[in-house]
Amino acid sequence: MTQPHTTTGTTRRSAHFVSGQGLTYRLADEIDGLWQDLPRTSGGRSAKTLAKSDNLRVALIGLETGTTMDPQAATGGATLHVLQGRLKVYADGQAREVQPGELVVLSRNLRERVEALERSAFLAMVAWPNGAGAWHMEAATGHL
Repeated sequence: MTQPHTTTGTTRRSAHFVSGQGLTYRLADEIDGLWQDLPRTSGGRSAKTLAKSDNLRVALIGLETGTTMDPQAATGGATLHVLQGRLKVYADGQAREVQPGELVVLSRNLRERVEALERSAFLAMVAWPNGAGAWHMEAATGHL
């Protein structure tokens, strides 16, 4: 059984903490891990939660060329920071091509699809409003 705010781990990736002060990641290594996992996933995508705190979630996502990611809309804001590849991000009915080093700010979270124009890795950071997500349920049951 995993500890609260710890991933379950896999045969290739050990479990790791996703909450706490000072979590540090070497993104190049994390991206390499996504590419290694990609052939074992369905849908041309692989993702890893890097951090989870009271009002913040950070996920590293890898998409194969031509793969789309449908929105997981929730209230609150989000950002997408492209690390590798090129994405087409749809926001308010407008398509934006985003390249490495570019950051898209979505004031109302991710509500429209993201499409990989080439093999892409990006960070998705989501700001959860108070009372949303599992954090508060875990706190209420003493699992923090």
